[in-house]
Amino acid sequence: TESEEFDLANYDQARCDELAKAAFSEPLPLSQMVRLSFVVGGGKLVRQKYTDDLPKLFMGSLTAVGYVDDSAAAVEPGSAGKFKYQHDTGKNLKFVHVFPRIGGAGGGEEVGEAGEEEEEEREQTPEEILIGCEFDEFKELVTDRLPTYGQKKRLLDVLKTRISNLETIEGKMTRLEKLSAEEQVMFDGAGVEDVREKAKHVSSELQAMAEAGSLTLAEKTALLEQLESRVAAMEAEIKKAEDEGKQKRAQALTQQLETVRQTRATVKECSPVSLPPLRHAAEIGKLHMKLAEIAKIEKEKKGSYTVAELTRIGERPEMEEAISVLKERSRGWLESDEVFQERFHACLRKAASSVPKKPSGGGYGGGGGSRPGTASSGGWSTATGGARVAKSKASGPPTRNAFAALG
Repeated sequence: TESEEFDLANYDQARCDELAKAAFSEPLPLSQMVRLSFVVGGGKLVRQKYTDDLPKLFMGSLTAVGYVDDSAAAVEPGSAGKFKYQHDTGKNLKFVHVFPRIGGAGGGEEVGEAGEEEEEEREQTPEEILIGCEFDEFKELVTDRLPTYGQKKRLLDVLKTRISNLETIEGKMTRLEKLSAEEQVMFDGAGVEDVREKAKHVSSELQAMAEAGSLTLAEKTALLEQLESRVAAMEAEIKKAEDEGKQKRAQALTQQLETVRQTRATVKECSPVSLPPLRHAAEIGKLHMKLAEIAKIEKEKKGSYTVAELTRIGERPEMEEAISVLKERSRGWLESDEVFQERFHACLRKAASSVPKKPSGGGYGGGGGSRPGTASSGGWSTATGGARVAKSKASGPPTRNAFAALG
């Protein structure tokens, strides 16, 4: 993974437009994703070199050439054509990070090989991305892509497993034993110290969430069980140390036990938080209600449909497929199926509860008559992403096609 930094000191709108057009109008001839970081502001020492609205100007120039603002963008193929703003308080600089479209003309056979490599990278799992990325990128991904305690806990388990595997591999190498192909690939990737650093960061994040009470009901219940078991185990260890006359160890364990007990008390008292909504909850909710309206038409009319109603009924397959695409795009990294389904059903319930009740006797043809017509093309502008199935559908009719804005 590569990252390059560029300084946009003294840039105005014209120069931003020129840079964006020259650099990003066409895909770059690269085989893997990179992050191009543009300095657009900073603290007192450098502030005079940048106008206050430079970040907005440059991001506007990127938008003009088809790039999309995405705060969760990262060094991965799925972020191609995106950018995000960051104020790095450590460096006291303001950046716009650009993740370019890649795979442009590079000449002959090399293009084919680059395309194959890109396809291979597209199949990377979230676990592989998190283990292989640089530490600064890792921290951003953990914040943006793993908002819940459960997701971070699953990541920590993944990292601990990788550390154990790498330690086993190092042991084999010390004994001059041959590595398997899978072990060799693992050894050539992130080193054990890098993974340990990431595990330490995630552990700190989990502790902070527990102390802040940022837990769902299920997470709170599971964590309390874990803490109860830990307290019992530590009490047994302290007793054993005391019986063996190991007072220093007993004192150290007692201090650790007090910390665990404090965490347990905090978790017990906290009020459970709600799961975060789906990323595309609004779009899914609107489509779900359109499907409900179609089902109502079919039930009430029983085959006696107007042309307009037949047209709407014919849109159902694309609506169902669009929901499937948006649902998959909303799935969180390292999110369990159970939690994801809970969030999805909560999305549907919220959509159903937001529909105002019609006056009695109004019927479909009365007060609700304007609703289908006005809703047929709304609510899609924010549905962005890289799902291929959406692109294949995007060439359909612009106002009726449920996939019109999924590309």
